[in-house]
Amino acid sequence: MPLKRSGQLFSTLMFFWLSGGAALADEPLPLPEDKTVCSPSGIYCAEVRVGSGPLKNDPRTTVLKSGKALWSMPGWFRDPYLADNGDHLVVGNDGLGLIPMRYNPPITILTFWRRGELVRKVPLSEIVLDASNLGITGSHRLWGRTLGFDEQGRFVVQTVEDRALAFDPKSGLLVDIWPKSLHEN
Repeated sequence: MPLKRSGQLFSTLMFFWLSGGAALADEPLPLPEDKTVCSPSGIYCAEVRVGSGPLKNDPRTTVLKSGKALWSMPGWFRDPYLADNGDHLVVGNDGLGLIPMRYNPPITILTFWRRGELVRKVPLSEIVLDASNLGITGSHRLWGRTLGFDEQGRFVVQTVEDRALAFDPKSGLLVDIWPKSLHEN
């Protein structure tokens, strides 16, 4: 398995979604707030700031090592993950596993960045094989969930099709899939 307990996590999430917890998923997302996320090793951290001033109209993400800023980029992100090299930031879709009921098919699920420069956007079609498998909540569709980095430094997501996908954070390309049987001819 790519992550410890990932199968248990997915089973727990599916139970939650299928047992009526999906209704909670239709609650409004919390308002953006300042936060700090760290790489798996904790060596690098990203300060994700909503902005300053009364309008908070200048959101910024700054990556630090030992409190010293290394690089920054415009933007506040609800679901950011910082790689252990401090250079790569992976951002999950703002809906935290949910997309609008009526979505535009090329909707972006993951965005890969290197020191503030866009590397790649991963659309829903590369995450979910068949859109009819998307879960339905009261007002959204459920594609799956971001899980974070595995022991090999790959970024992993779990889909509603009970697949785990691993992406290279440097390129944003898909590098592994579990279970293999779904993709072997």
